[in-house]
Amino acid sequence: MSGVTPAKAGAPLEPLSDPLFGRLVWLTLFRLALVTVILGGAVVIGWREGLEGRDTRSPLYLILIATYAGALAVALTLRRTGPLRAAAVLHLFFGAALAAGLTALTGGPESVFLFMFLLAVVDGAVLLHRWGAVLAVLLSLSGYGAALWWAGALRSVPGATLWVHAAAFVATALLSGWLSEQLRTTGERLAASESDLADVTALHEEIVQSVTSGLLTVDAAGRITFLNRAGELLTGLTAAEVRGQPVARLFAGFAETSGRNETVWIAPSGRRRILGFTRFPLSGARGGTRGHAVIFQDLTELRAMEEAVRRSERLADLGQVAAGLAHELRNPLASMSGCVELLQGAPGLGPDEARLLGIVLKEAARLNQLVTRFLAWSRPATPRLSPTDLAQVAGEVADAIQQDPAAARVALRRDLQPAVIQADPDQLRQVLWNLLLNAVQALGPSGGTIRLGCAPDGDGARLTVADDGPGIAHEDLDRLFSPFFSRKPGGTGLGLATVHQLVEAHGGEVRVEPVEPHGARFVVRFTARPAHLSVAAPPASRPG
Repeated sequence: MSGVTPAKAGAPLEPLSDPLFGRLVWLTLFRLALVTVILGGAVVIGWREGLEGRDTRSPLYLILIATYAGALAVALTLRRTGPLRAAAVLHLFFGAALAAGLTALTGGPESVFLFMFLLAVVDGAVLLHRWGAVLAVLLSLSGYGAALWWAGALRSVPGATLWVHAAAFVATALLSGWLSEQLRTTGERLAASESDLADVTALHEEIVQSVTSGLLTVDAAGRITFLNRAGELLTGLTAAEVRGQPVARLFAGFAETSGRNETVWIAPSGRRRILGFTRFPLSGARGGTRGHAVIFQDLTELRAMEEAVRRSERLADLGQVAAGLAHELRNPLASMSGCVELLQGAPGLGPDEARLLGIVLKEAARLNQLVTRFLAWSRPATPRLSPTDLAQVAGEVADAIQQDPAAARVALRRDLQPAVIQADPDQLRQVLWNLLLNAVQALGPSGGTIRLGCAPDGDGARLTVADDGPGIAHEDLDRLFSPFFSRKPGGTGLGLATVHQLVEAHGGEVRVEPVEPHGARFVVRFTARPAHLSVAAPPASRPG
């Protein structure tokens, strides 16, 4: 039979795990209760009626004592670690002996306790099945004959009476033995089915838990019933925490929408995630919908990569057009500046005219600087990599930024740990300068605190620049590194765009994180050795 492993011969079950142990305990307790009620009641009635109940040698007392002694003997046998069949045989022997004693003392073939033999036969079938019923009927027939002999009625009893009683014992044995065998076979089949069901359930559980996507099930009332291991890792919630909770409260996007969709979900940590999910109904065995299941994945990084690719494509197209335009702008600017300088040297120029020409020259210089920065952004130089200590470069730039008058009210806190990476030192300085200058400008004239950190991070290094300024609006996060986007008065919007471009050129990544209750933190991660770039070779020494 599938799912059932037969026990090895000669390897008995442990007493407490053998079903026979439980049957012996219950039948022993049942016999004690039955004898106590019947004989105890008979003793009490006999005592009230002035019979032999006062005599401690009364046969009823002796039978009660013998019954409890037999139960004690069976209990002592049960405490042993050997096979339980000996206790079962002992139980059957005492059952037949009890029935014989009661029959002999209460009228022989006319005794009202003849049914005790039938109970003994049923006990044999319950304990040891078919062959237990055979053993019990043999003991009962022997006990019945001994009871009639003890009562002196063996020869006086009609043969028909003996035949009827014996036939009743045998019929009871056949019926109870057959029912016991059917019950045993049914129990084995049920145990096999339960074992198969447990195996299937365990396999189903293992398959569901092994799925790399999150899996959530919801009942018809809209309450969560299951969350797999991948879903726990993705959401940061445990199955025990979400079980029984309304899905609309924890995952509002999963509640109503069917099919394949995406939703924005805020994790318990406050991090914003984009979840792609598919919702489908769960059908019951008899039809109808029992609830829904949702398979979901974290698409946050994928969507960020797609946005980065789209931004790179847009910027590449923009750079090609703008580079040519910037070159064309520089020539007219140079001509205009030259003409204005000539006009400044003209005789008879009044103070107001000289002041206006100075403003034109100043704005032309600022416009030329903007064109120069834009050209640098649109056509960045390829990094020339060499072993560079990020902490040393960060310290140098921090020293320089503190000399800027705009940073007079800024407290710069440093936590710089040595971290050597393959990088272009000049481009690293440009990244750090733009990030620190951006933080200084975010603090404004009232000043504040900037925290500059650097530390090894796995096989690379991690750089952080955090300020306690007003922070960044949530709707601006996705556009922060786009060129010409700036919320600062007079800002060009090229500083952070240049940072993003230079970091990507080094094979790193940069992101911004809001800081509670206000402020912003820029996190830059560099790899130890960018795979797509070659390391600049040191200059060759001249021979001799």
